[in-house]
Amino acid sequence: MSFHVGVHTLILNKQNKILITKRSKHENYFPLVWDIPGGSIDMGEAVEDALVREVKEETNIVIIPIKPIYVYSDLTWIPGRQLIQIVYKSTYESGDIILDPKEHDEYQWVNYDDIGKFKCIAFLENLLKTYILD
Repeated sequence: MSFHVGVHTLILNKQNKILITKRSKHENYFPLVWDIPGGSIDMGEAVEDALVREVKEETNIVIIPIKPIYVYSDLTWIPGRQLIQIVYKSTYESGDIILDPKEHDEYQWVNYDDIGKFKCIAFLENLLKTYILD
């Protein structure tokens, strides 16, 4: 069995809206569903460093991680692989959004309560059921 740990974030801008990104049709992992920025933690990398790096790679923006708010575990998506997702709350610091088209097709800044209106990746759906944005 393999073990994978990822880190993602709810990024709040000055209007208290959240950045969501639509996964590219070229992605083999849940193409064309909405997600929040983040990705894999490299061996030996601090969680918050991985988060800042992944957000910069995916969106070209700089964030400030505030705190972890949710942990999700999945044993069903890929047989023989356990997936752990740690979700942080972060604030937008700077930069203009530029997406890598191999990873994401589009983005939107939305109200937290409106994220559930989009077809979302599983860990984000579960987060929305249990977390109240403070």
